[in-house]
Amino acid sequence: MNLRLLLKKLCYQPVITPQVEQPQPPTTLIDPAQQAQWLLFERIRLHGNAEENLRQQRSIWFQKTPILSKKYLANLTKEDLFQAISECSKNGGEIYLPSGRLELDETLNIPSNIHLIGNQTDFVFHNVRFGIKLIGTKEQPIHNVTLENLRIFHTGTAQFSSAIFISQSIDIQLKNINVVAPQMTGFLFADGVRRVLCNQCNVTSAGLGGFMLVRDVCDCVFEQCRAEHCQQSGIFLTDLKLPEHLDSLDFDSQLHYTSEIIGNFAPFAPTDLTPVRNTLNNCVFRGNRKMGITTDGVGFLRVMNCIIAENDCEGITIDNGSWGCQIQNCHIYKNGWRGLQHDLELNQDFVQEMGLLPDGSSKAKLPGVSLDNAAYTRVENNIIEGNWGDGVKFVRAGYHCNIENNLIIDNNRGMNDRFHFFGVLIAVAARQHPEQFDFPSCYNVIQNNEILGLHYSGIHLLPNTIGNEIKYNKINGFKCLAIEDHSEVGTNFITP
Repeated sequence: MNLRLLLKKLCYQPVITPQVEQPQPPTTLIDPAQQAQWLLFERIRLHGNAEENLRQQRSIWFQKTPILSKKYLANLTKEDLFQAISECSKNGGEIYLPSGRLELDETLNIPSNIHLIGNQTDFVFHNVRFGIKLIGTKEQPIHNVTLENLRIFHTGTAQFSSAIFISQSIDIQLKNINVVAPQMTGFLFADGVRRVLCNQCNVTSAGLGGFMLVRDVCDCVFEQCRAEHCQQSGIFLTDLKLPEHLDSLDFDSQLHYTSEIIGNFAPFAPTDLTPVRNTLNNCVFRGNRKMGITTDGVGFLRVMNCIIAENDCEGITIDNGSWGCQIQNCHIYKNGWRGLQHDLELNQDFVQEMGLLPDGSSKAKLPGVSLDNAAYTRVENNIIEGNWGDGVKFVRAGYHCNIENNLIIDNNRGMNDRFHFFGVLIAVAARQHPEQFDFPSCYNVIQNNEILGLHYSGIHLLPNTIGNEIKYNKINGFKCLAIEDHSEVGTNFITP
């Protein structure tokens, strides 16, 4: 049975709940997020204002320009390709490429209204920082470009590099683009990118990440895409800070500005530009050395019908000032072994001193789904199974999130003499940055899940968590307790 049918069978069964009076939080409970003046509230407010301004500006966005000419290249040469792009640059055109292999030692810059269509066509970029570039300006963004049926090899340079780089661009289509072993990143979208459709775009064995979305990248759809066996995450969405003294295209300086590696994030600020309203549908993120999907401050990310599997760190993180996200109908399994991390990375994650297992992996295993400084996120109708750590983990500052109608099976795969793990853990991790406004996770709803198999406990609540509702979950096969609650009596609300 395929995954979709299995999900439908297991996760879309109607849930019949007894009609009983719902427990209500006592009026004496204090909202710790409000008390801490959580910066995410200000970020959400500012984003709402920006959205209103954006709606008013849409009338000046470019309309699609009709394609006026078609060119068929008889020979796949650098000279013929560059000449065809130059001839079509004024009025637009479709350029059809023959099959073959073209080696290039300079960047291929694509202007507006160009459709570049391959036919078993390989581009091999040697010692080029960015292979293909679509870079406009705020006043004149690149628009109406299609790249289709290409395979790209990219050796890059010693600097931060990417096979395809898109910035200040609108209405772009990327179809059937395969990037093989790029030196750093396969696809890089950064600053002022709107409405990109990536369909069947794949990255394998990237030296850094498969896909990277930086700052205001919005309304992009990734359909049937794959990122596998990358040295960092399969896809990384980030509000990476851009100080005024740094150029937006100077990624080397940006990445080293906070003296942090990718994956250890500086505290978010409300004014940081962030990716919003992006969708990952029917995608695969498998076998990456870090996470399958990493978010560093995103809004309204939708992850639907995806396979997120066998990544060495978390399957997916909703992290560091993220809100309004949805993880739905996904199969999330065998993530979090933590056996491929270097000592430096374990030290930066504060777990090096916790020891290693005989197989060389860290004792501090990681969950399938991680929520950390995240609000209003829904995790529903997923199969979450066989992860080395917890199935779903609220690390800290999870606020008004819903974990519903999931099948959570046989996580806790990495239980050892120091750690054991749970189907769902509502935790209170230590603050990583002194300037963060962290607080115990509160007012989340965990309901109508089937939590089966050898978890230490089905659901675990740590002290000081408050206002969380745990109700109507089916929990079997646990080692300790179905629901292990260490909070004060009456501060969380549990209905068997």
